[in-house]
Order: sequence, then C-alpha cells, then structure tokens
Amino acid sequence: MKKFISFSFFLYIGFIYIIFCFTFWGPIFLLVRGKNKYKNAKKIKFLWSKWMSFLAGVKLDTVFLSKLDLEKKYIICANHKSYLDILLMYQIIDQDFAFLGKSEILKWPVINIFFKRGIDVPVYRDSKTRAAECLVLAKKEIQKGRSIIIFPEGGGENSETEMRRFKNGAFQLAIDTNCPILPVTFKNNYDLFKDHKDFSGNTKPGVAKVVVHDYISVDNLNRKDLVNLREQTFQVINKELKSEN
Repeated sequence: MKKFISFSFFLYIGFIYIIFCFTFWGPIFLLVRGKNKYKNAKKIKFLWSKWMSFLAGVKLDTVFLSKLDLEKKYIICANHKSYLDILLMYQIIDQDFAFLGKSEILKWPVINIFFKRGIDVPVYRDSKTRAAECLVLAKKEIQKGRSIIIFPEGGGENSETEMRRFKNGAFQLAIDTNCPILPVTFKNNYDLFKDHKDFSGNTKPGVAKVVVHDYISVDNLNRKDLVNLREQTFQVINKELKSEN
C-alpha cells in the first residue's frame, strides 16, 4: 500500500511538471534571451519553484546561521539526494546564480532552455577535458557577478543515505576565483522525494528542512589548501545532516 501511495504521488508530481512545461515554455523561450535574460530567468525559476512546491505540498523551513550578504558572490555547495534540492534552491538563495548540472538535463523539456541559453552550465562527466571546460564557463559567470551552485558529490544513486566523498571542482573554482564557499544542508529532502526510479521509499508532502551555514573564506588559499577546504566543507554539511534537530 505504501508503495502504491508513493507511486501515485510521483505520478501526480509528473503531471504537475507536464503542466509546468505547457505553462512556462512560452515565457521561458521568449524572455530568457537578450540583455535581460538573467533577470528574467531568476524570476521565472522562483515562480516555478514556488508553484511546484505548493502543488506538491512541500513547505520550506530554512535556517540561516548568519545573515547572507547578497553583495557577495559565492560557490554554493550542498548535499544532493533529491530533485527537491534543485527546486527549492531558487527560493532559498535570493541571488542570481548559475547551476552546474549534469549534461543529461539537456534532454529535459523546457528546463534545458536555461542551459542552452547560457543561464546554467552543463557538466559533461564522460571526459576530464569537457569537465574542465565547464569550470572555465563557471569562472566567466562569476566574472559577470553571479554566484555558482554545485553539488560536489557529483552523480550517484539516490538510494545511498550517506554523503559521498566530494569532488574537487567546486573547491578549485573557489580558490581560483577567490569566492567563498557557502555550505547548505538539505536535511530531509531524501525522505520527501526519493528518486524517480525507486517507488519503494517515501514520496510525499511535508516540510523540507534546510540550513544555510556561515560562509567559508578562501582568502590567501592556494591549490595546496584544496583538500583541507573540501574536507572542511564536507564536515560542516555532514555534521548538520547527522544532527537530530
């Protein structure tokens, strides 16, 4: 019975996404271009996030451990086990930012427009050379005054409950551009929306709990400090993930 309810709710979410595609395709196609494309994309993504989370019955409970300086650019690093992580980020971070997302998203209807129009950056994981090229593109977005969001665990199966070891790209980018790391912990998205391939677990409405940590400065750091920065970020996110509050 639980599996049936989970599957039914997933179908409902899929129906919402289809409606989104029909509703927002026109505005996205027409407005995400030209000199105002970043501003328009930010507005559209926020509305999409609010609309989808409301219809899915997901409420957002975000705790900021310190006031976020919106004048700063950040490399925003979060744990990643659910599609909710992407959806909710547009409500959490009130900045213009670029997502670094897996290249498979280029096959997703409507959402792929943001990647094709240069709003977000696709990551090609099949080649080290192509993966390095995405970091070059990310640096260009930072130079435009935009923050970057990266899930440093990279790809992997959402059946895992433990965080995977972080990859180096986000921390290399932070050091090279002197952008501080902003850690974000998604505490329970995995329990609300598990995975589109697995209907045996929870897929349900609820409260998504998120913690935005103090930023980690990268001033005076170089490539030799990369591993320590990576591990520090991992520990900050993981400690909150393991806490019961």
